[in-house]
Amino acid sequence: MNLITVGMIISLTSKKKWKRSPLLNFGDEKKIIINCKFVDMQKDIYFGMSSRIARWKLNTPFEKWLSQKADTSSFWKRIYLYYYCIFDHKYYVGGAKMAQKAISNHIVARAITDKAALVKDMIYCLHRFGISFQDYCIYDFANNSSLEYRNSFVSDKLRYYYCDILNDPAILPLMTNKYACYQKYKKFYKRDVVGCFKKDDEADFKLFLASHSRFIYKPIGEHSGHGIELVDSEKIDADQFFATKIKTGSFILEELIIQGKETSLMHPQSINSCRVVTFVVNGDVNIMGATWRVGAGDSIKDNAGSGGMYASINPSNGEVETDAISYNGTIYEKHPDTGYRFKGFHLPEWDTALSLVKEMSLYLKGTTLVSWDIAYSNKGWVMVEANDNGDWSIIQSNRKVGKKDMLYLYMDRYFSMKNS
Repeated sequence: MNLITVGMIISLTSKKKWKRSPLLNFGDEKKIIINCKFVDMQKDIYFGMSSRIARWKLNTPFEKWLSQKADTSSFWKRIYLYYYCIFDHKYYVGGAKMAQKAISNHIVARAITDKAALVKDMIYCLHRFGISFQDYCIYDFANNSSLEYRNSFVSDKLRYYYCDILNDPAILPLMTNKYACYQKYKKFYKRDVVGCFKKDDEADFKLFLASHSRFIYKPIGEHSGHGIELVDSEKIDADQFFATKIKTGSFILEELIIQGKETSLMHPQSINSCRVVTFVVNGDVNIMGATWRVGAGDSIKDNAGSGGMYASINPSNGEVETDAISYNGTIYEKHPDTGYRFKGFHLPEWDTALSLVKEMSLYLKGTTLVSWDIAYSNKGWVMVEANDNGDWSIIQSNRKVGKKDMLYLYMDRYFSMKNS
C-alpha cells in the first residue's frame, strides 16, 4: 500500500471522539486518568510543540490520523515510520544514528537481538510520544509496548511545551543564566558566586580567587554537569586560566559547597544533591517528585548525565525508597565505592529541606513548574541551582511510573483558577 492509497482511506474513515475520563479518587489523592487505549495526543488539550527545540513531529491532520492507526496495528506503524522517512528524511536518518548510539550506551537495550526493529520502535516513540532515545532506554520501552504505559510518561519533548505555557516568560532566561539566577536567589545559595562574561571581568575574577583557595567553575551555557571543574587556585596561573576560559564563553565561579557529613557518607567526593520538581497552584507548592543524585569514583559531579546515579526519595520524610540507577541502566543496591545501601537511607533535616523548597518556589511569581536542585552542606540545606526545564527522567525511571496523570491534575487546577 502506498501513501496515495493511505490518503484515500483517510477520506473514508470517520474519526472517533476522544474524551478524558472524570476525576477518580485513589486513596487520598485525586488523579486525572486518561483512557490511554484511545488517547490521541493531538486532541489532548495540553498537547503542544515548543519553539525552543527542533521540530520533532509533523503536526498535520494526516499525521494525527496515521498516529492513532499506528497505536494498535503493526502494519500502520510501518506506514507511520514510512511517512516520516519520506517527509522528514533528514531528521529520520539522523535519528536512526542517535538511536543506535543510545542503544550502545544502555545495557538492557544492548542485549536485544533485533537492533533494526528496536531502532524503528525508538523512532516511532520519538514522533508519537516525544520520548527521547535515552528515555526510551531508561523507561524500558523495549520491553513494554503498551500504549497505556508509554503515554503515561511526561516526555522529553512535551515538557518543554508544558514549561512554556505554565511558567512566566521571564523565568526561562533567568534560569538558563546561572549568574542571573544566583543574583535573584542569592539568599538561598549561602555562598559566593561571581559571573565572568567579558575580559573586563578579570578584576572580579581575581578578587574572588583571593578569598577562595578552591572553587567550582561552571560554563553558563552548559547543563547536566558538563564542563564543571573543581579548581585549586594555588595550582593555576590566574591570568592564563581566565584568558583561556573567557575565550570559550561566559562562566561563573562558585564558592565550594562543603557537604554535610551525613550525606558525604554515601560519596564524599561529590556534592550529592536532590532534584525536587514542584508545581505551584494558587500558592500551594505541590511536589511532583524528588530524587537523590550521587556521584561515583573520583568525580565531583553527581549528575546522571556525567556518570552519576540517582534514587527516588519519599518527599514526605526524606527516605530513599529505591535502589539507585545510572543512565546506562546499571542498578545499585549499594554505592560501588562506599558500600552504603541506598534504599532506607534517610536524608538529614528533611523538614528544613522542604521549607527551603517551598520558600524558593514562592519567592518569584511565575515559577509554576520548576526543578530545584538542593544539597545538604555544613551550613544546612542550600540551593544549588534551578531549572525551568529540568530533566524529568530521574523522577520517573526508578519505579518506571510516569507522572503525566499527576501533572495533568495540577494543570487542570492551574488553568481552572487562571481562567476563573
